[in-house]
Amino acid sequence: MPSDWHADHIERWAETQRTNVHEMQALCPKCHYQKTAEENRNMTDSLQLELDFFSSQAPKEPHNLRKHQAEFYQICKRIKAGEQIKKILMLVTPGGGKSLIPVIAAANLIPNRNSSNSFHGTIADAICWVVPRLNLQNQAEENFDNWQFRHLLGHQHRIMANNNEPNPCKGMSGYAATYQAITASPDLHAQEIRRKRYILVLDEFHHVEEDGAWHRALQPLVDNAVLVILVTGTGERGDRKPIAFMPYKATPSGLTPTLSSSEDTVVIEYTRGQALREGAIVPLHFEWGDGEAKWIDEQGQECSVESLAEAGDYRGIALRTALSTGYAEQLLTKCVDNWKSHKEKNHRSKLLVLAPSIATANQYLEWLKKLGVKALKATSDESKEAQASIKRFKKHYNYGDSKAVDALVTVAMAYEGLDVPAITHVACLTNIRSKPWLEQSWARAARVDREAGDLKKTGLIYLPDDQLAAKCVQAIIAEQEPILRERELNRRDNDNGGNGDNDAKSKEPRYNSSIALSSNLTRSRASDLSSGEIVDYAETAQIQSAMQKVGLGGISTLQMKRFLDAYQEPEAKDSHDSLIGSKESLTPSQELGIIREKIEKYVRYYAARNGIESKTINGEIVKEFRKRRTEMTLEELRQVWAWLQDNYPMND
Repeated sequence: MPSDWHADHIERWAETQRTNVHEMQALCPKCHYQKTAEENRNMTDSLQLELDFFSSQAPKEPHNLRKHQAEFYQICKRIKAGEQIKKILMLVTPGGGKSLIPVIAAANLIPNRNSSNSFHGTIADAICWVVPRLNLQNQAEENFDNWQFRHLLGHQHRIMANNNEPNPCKGMSGYAATYQAITASPDLHAQEIRRKRYILVLDEFHHVEEDGAWHRALQPLVDNAVLVILVTGTGERGDRKPIAFMPYKATPSGLTPTLSSSEDTVVIEYTRGQALREGAIVPLHFEWGDGEAKWIDEQGQECSVESLAEAGDYRGIALRTALSTGYAEQLLTKCVDNWKSHKEKNHRSKLLVLAPSIATANQYLEWLKKLGVKALKATSDESKEAQASIKRFKKHYNYGDSKAVDALVTVAMAYEGLDVPAITHVACLTNIRSKPWLEQSWARAARVDREAGDLKKTGLIYLPDDQLAAKCVQAIIAEQEPILRERELNRRDNDNGGNGDNDAKSKEPRYNSSIALSSNLTRSRASDLSSGEIVDYAETAQIQSAMQKVGLGGISTLQMKRFLDAYQEPEAKDSHDSLIGSKESLTPSQELGIIREKIEKYVRYYAARNGIESKTINGEIVKEFRKRRTEMTLEELRQVWAWLQDNYPMND
């Protein structure tokens, strides 16, 4: 039974008994009713003690936490016990599960909402969760409302998405803001952080460049928070510049992050290898597509390459050409065909398409329509259209929602932190070759989909087979713990280095002055990011040809190769978790928005119908409640609605 139900149940009983006691004493203070009243008072006190005990024990001890989540939970217990920990730095592999960290912090270190007693060891009054994008801000609200998280941690907290409105919490246990919003109005947030005790969570804080505008805006918040939690999926920026609030040490090769704990700082790392071991993510398989490309250069000369994988100094412009012409359509078609076959088995399966520009995103959207795929695009973080597209992409037809879509095309926006576990396929048709960026984008398909169970065993990435992309994959493989060695018996090769190779930037012509002509997909190969296993061009062609002949699809080339290698082995016993139905609910900001809009429409309609100005009614609301509606909590807005019904009724 959910803990908040239990507490409310006890409180209702206690209140009933208090009422009975007062009624009996009023009837006859000195007669036999007094004895009954005393008995009821004792029962009430007992119930109140149980309620107090229940409140003091929140949150309950969670089970089945991932390694970094469990470590963070123990740190919260140490803080409650009096340790003066002021900063927690967390490096969590993309897809590993960072979103539960702020919820654990609030459940342990902030008194539960609607509780008259603070449980022992709370250090804060509210939490401020800062994220780089609007879709992550919405997800922050949803994480606090997630009924599974609430049951797991026994908390009652909710937070409000806020974009520089006064009174950011609006009566909740905290608020979520974007880095852009804080930079636009730093004083508002600095004053709020000083107003009460705040836990500050900087999510994906690698976006904050040292000495940059975001750093300057955030510094007062960091200085005044009772606890700062820094969380990121990557310890480096794509431009190699230092990250704000990250400790560094000087080495012969330059500045290197200092990932060691101190008296007031704790460092937690959760690697890709650890996440794979715990089943927190699924392995990623790659389908690499090589191709030829032809373009006109800035001097009017026709240029071409026969292989993206061997393009040398022309690799950048050749890739840019390929991603805007026939090659991209052909690779996207291969990805869509596999996805459609997979979706016949896994109805939840979704497709994410990463485009290099808005123009190509529109082109990809048209190609998807030609392939019979219902898709939307999200190409601007601030646009309402983009946010609506992401929201529809998260929905599922099997819940009866006709607005759901299964494919989303995006440009450098929806990849980071996009929490859609049903994504099984990513068409990575982008020319960005930053390792942190690519790792984040590929991780969208690495999330475990518990509702699909064993129907999602891997994530499948389709991408160009160019030198820089291959180098990014090799760097990630070299950094992760060698999972493959653990599966091989009697091997003791513990000194396999794997240092990344940082070659200088190639001499490439300017992109904007070239004209893309044509390109074609010529050959394919496959690989596994987890183990480093590779299927070369010739074997890939043979396997895919055989699969095509028998009409077999929906699995990766590597999966098919493994099947062919082990088809005589006994079939593994099929097992997967029972499906868990989703519950749809409103976040605090959604509820706030609905009530505000309803009040505004009501005032305008009443004023127009009765020949008065709406500002007259709005003025009376301000006079009655002594604040504007943008400053009101949910409860206060509900009171405004009730007041309108009493003072400006519309009987029809």
